[in-house]
Amino acid sequence: MADWRIWRRKSVPVEPAVDIQEAIEASADDGLAMARLGAVMAIKNKILVQAITQPEAFDPSIFLSPAQEIITTLAVENLEMAAVVAADLKRARKLRGEAMFKDDYRRGDVNNLTIRQGSLEEVARRLKDNLSNEQWLRELITEAHGLAWAELSREMERSLDRKEAIEFGGANYEEERDDRLRQFINLDLAQLIEEQTPEY
Repeated sequence: MADWRIWRRKSVPVEPAVDIQEAIEASADDGLAMARLGAVMAIKNKILVQAITQPEAFDPSIFLSPAQEIITTLAVENLEMAAVVAADLKRARKLRGEAMFKDDYRRGDVNNLTIRQGSLEEVARRLKDNLSNEQWLRELITEAHGLAWAELSREMERSLDRKEAIEFGGANYEEERDDRLRQFINLDLAQLIEEQTPEY
């Protein structure tokens, strides 16, 4: 579970101008969409793992807790990035002139940094608010489930097509079909999941 102590950090609220606030909201909409997609993909990989290790009927409820952990991690990551931007913003307010190198922020960058910080904090807030929204979490799980099985089907078809193209017509073709399916589940699919699973 991600460290929630970062939520207890206090900051002095500064009300941004209307145009800045509108830009923050628009950027946060995009940021939340990206975070949501990242969560769906992470849940998808957990569903694929379950399909191999526990191949019983799919139960969305067992993924509610993992989904909350993934959302928590994403929220904390956004807050941590916001803290970095806040430090850049603090320095930028004191510096005039042109930037001398990358990340050398000056007063001319204050608005952009303000928008970025506000957007990151807003994405974190929205993610945190959805932690207790079971309907929202179940929608993520349902979407992830569809992606997982679509990917599984494609990979199974490709794997079997490759093997059958080589082995078709062999004397033991039909007898070995079950062995090929088991090999796909134990080796090919396991490798697919390992390659795509993020560290959440």
